[in-house]
Amino acid sequence: MNRRASLPGVDALFGTSDPGGRRQAEEAGSAPSRPGLQALVPESATLRAVRERLPADTVVPDPTVTALLRWLVTTARARTVVEVGAAGGVSGVALLEALPDRAVLTSIEPDGHAHGLAVDAFREAGAGSRVRSIHGEPETVLPRLTDGGYDLVVWQTPITEAADALGHVRRLLRQGGVLVARGLVTGGGGRAQAETFVAELLDGEDFSVAVLPLDGGIVLATHTTD
Repeated sequence: MNRRASLPGVDALFGTSDPGGRRQAEEAGSAPSRPGLQALVPESATLRAVRERLPADTVVPDPTVTALLRWLVTTARARTVVEVGAAGGVSGVALLEALPDRAVLTSIEPDGHAHGLAVDAFREAGAGSRVRSIHGEPETVLPRLTDGGYDLVVWQTPITEAADALGHVRRLLRQGGVLVARGLVTGGGGRAQAETFVAELLDGEDFSVAVLPLDGGIVLATHTTD
């Protein structure tokens, strides 16, 4: 069953429609402005310090997205989390702040410099053994992780092979586990592969999916069946 037509966020994300006419309203100057919205989403002093230490060109989730990550940890009652792409440690530190004390974050980063930034951030946050920070390509590291062993998967590297990425997500998540994939359009890599990834999630029978045209494209999906 093709569910794409029933999920307007997909068309908004990939630019095929403009639900609600917001784009026209913005062009006409009538769209509502919300200055300072991020100020309503407080971050810890540690997380702010991690942000400030990163090079200016580092692409990281903004405070509204880190708030979403913390909310997902709490809602999913997550104890085991894997992130694909470390975002300079910003996402990992946000996740750790919501995870219980004995929970474990596995952070995979293919870029050596970005991995080093994340390691520094985890050290600054006092993460210790709560983090496994791995420098390696996802296609090499992910097959070594435990089947059905994760409550939350955070995917934030470009999707170059949709089928492989989705296969890893299906294998890693327990039933009831949650995927959040971010930066699908603006994160680089193949736009066509990102769209295929979303379409296959929607067309499958084993995920409940929501798509948000925010932060370069966010997909939320709950693994409903094995």
